[in-house]
Amino acid sequence: MKNVQISFDKNLLDSVDRFASSEKISRSAIIREALRDWLKEKEIRKFEQQWIKSIKENPDDSKDTEAWINAQQWSDR
Repeated sequence: MKNVQISFDKNLLDSVDRFASSEKISRSAIIREALRDWLKEKEIRKFEQQWIKSIKENPDDSKDTEAWINAQQWSDR
């Protein structure tokens, strides 16, 4: 792993530290998980936007339907 320096406002850092203490996990573990979840959410939203755009542009084109359905099956990490 690489170390990075990130700035947080005091209230956010206090909240992270309280949660880390109560869950007995590191601050870094919380931030890694949050970033993974955020990135996954961004990927899902991008996929959904592409899907909606495709449907709007080709409402009667069903040839890609199976591919879109298979692509929407996301795995956990």
